[in-house]
Amino acid sequence: MMLVYIFIFLILLLLSTFEILFKNKKIVFINGSVLAALAGFRYRSGYDFNNYSNFYDELNDIGDVFNGSIDAESGYLFLNYLFIKLGLNFYTFVLFFSIVSIGLLVFFVYKNTSYPSLILLYYYARFFFARDMGQIRASFVSILLLYSLKYIKKKEPIKFLLVVLFASTFHITALIFILAYLFKNYFPQLDKKNVLLLLGATVVIGVIVQIPNLYLWAVPYRYIGYFTNPTFTGGKWLLNPVLLMQMLIFLGAYLFSDIQEDKQFAFYHKIYFLASLILISFGDLATVGGRLSSPFATYEMFVAPYFILSFTRNKLLNVFLFLGFTVVIFFIIFIFSGDYVFFTPYDTLLFE
Repeated sequence: MMLVYIFIFLILLLLSTFEILFKNKKIVFINGSVLAALAGFRYRSGYDFNNYSNFYDELNDIGDVFNGSIDAESGYLFLNYLFIKLGLNFYTFVLFFSIVSIGLLVFFVYKNTSYPSLILLYYYARFFFARDMGQIRASFVSILLLYSLKYIKKKEPIKFLLVVLFASTFHITALIFILAYLFKNYFPQLDKKNVLLLLGATVVIGVIVQIPNLYLWAVPYRYIGYFTNPTFTGGKWLLNPVLLMQMLIFLGAYLFSDIQEDKQFAFYHKIYFLASLILISFGDLATVGGRLSSPFATYEMFVAPYFILSFTRNKLLNVFLFLGFTVVIFFIIFIFSGDYVFFTPYDTLLFE
């Protein structure tokens, strides 16, 4: 059943090619519909599916949304509660949530990029499984935060904070995105000296973080396990494959493309750098670092295509290089990593 995911990847790749050939951005809505259906009609596929199903079953009344008895944020639980009161089952909720998340993503890339289908293809290879087929709250938050970018650019902190605070009612990690506002508007441009200084500073922080006795007193009880349980503290830190990949993409775009001269993509590039800085800062705390860096890592779907598509002066060759690079990312992230076992077999209620 792993073949279904490869088949979807090939469909997206083909549609992305058509988008370029026919210069028709509206093709991305077909791609988005395919992804929303894949995630929305799944049946117990992907990690965290059972946890989310249990949250749904445990909601008995409105008090459970706010009293902390269920380990999820109130905004997400309230949305569950509405579906329960409407007499709808959990699978209807999953479909709705997938349509909203993917729909928001598709609309954003359609409005803000020249080749949105290529962006969505990369998103599928890099993020879709862990997020839209797994940690759906984190997915929704990362996508929703895309809509806060205009308020960062315009230096409108109140509107920005309203988006962030709303997102945090679905996943508390949304609050870390406040760093994006501060980093963009109050930190100097990323010249080579500043890049090296930031990397050096975060390495020092990463060393300190690996001595939990220095700060555990300040960690809320709910999150203590993420800082002490060996299950969550066995990260490879500077040898983390995800960190190495992110740094290669960041530095590749920084050194070998004109991304710093492109106002829009320089903005994405700068926010993307925060993903690596956070991973380094949290040392061997792989789970904490991974979750907090996730909203910033999202901007890889803009930076990586920009870098590869400007790799040579031959635009056609660049497209082939990008498609090939995306194939490699898909196989590394989904297959070679072994993650596919969490998503196979792919069961669906669609044809029941």
